[in-house]
Amino acid sequence: MTQCLELVRHLLHPDDTLLDIGAGTGRFALPIARLVRAVTALDQSPAMLSILSHRAAQQGITNLRLLEADWPDVIVEPHDVTLAAWSLYRQLDLATALQQMAAVTRRLLIIIDSVASDPPHRSLIEHHCGGWHEARWPHHLLIAGALWQQGLLAEVRIVNEECVISGSSPEAIVRQMVSTDTPASIVTAMARDVTPLLVRHADGWRYAYRQPVGVVIWQTHAQ
Repeated sequence: MTQCLELVRHLLHPDDTLLDIGAGTGRFALPIARLVRAVTALDQSPAMLSILSHRAAQQGITNLRLLEADWPDVIVEPHDVTLAAWSLYRQLDLATALQQMAAVTRRLLIIIDSVASDPPHRSLIEHHCGGWHEARWPHHLLIAGALWQQGLLAEVRIVNEECVISGSSPEAIVRQMVSTDTPASIVTAMARDVTPLLVRHADGWRYAYRQPVGVVIWQTHAQ
């Protein structure tokens, strides 16, 4: 169980209903469904929800409801807990998205997002690809600040999450770090330089590193 999921687990009650906004393929929805009364998994991608449905059936999970919609352009009944994990990056109007999330939350609002994108391989991408294009500012503080502007004082916690990239070769791992149009020559050169950061296993290569993650927690007055 990841550090983020472990933290969320300790905040849940067995009789909770949980709304997972931007559920994707079920990274949080599936394990959480075993811990609470019911989960509503909301995502705007039918392909993601199809995978989630298949995985839920494979695992025998029956208390999971799928909802194809784009937040916040949807009417959802209140849930005890609302969760959004790395899913607010598409929101052009963050204030409205957060306001709607708070409105459908009976007990606890949990938002998980990056502290900053600064992994060990960043310098290699800067050297070989000409720059680091992922955000290096603290998303979690932006979210906590946006809640504060609405009069909602949230707690902020930091956890160190392990990130893992696996592949059949160093080149396969690099392909997961760079854009799809990166020339093969650059991939080869970067693979050579990233190899010291990798661990080789019988079935391939593994790159693991720690990344700080921000968890923003707001409790309603009903708590």
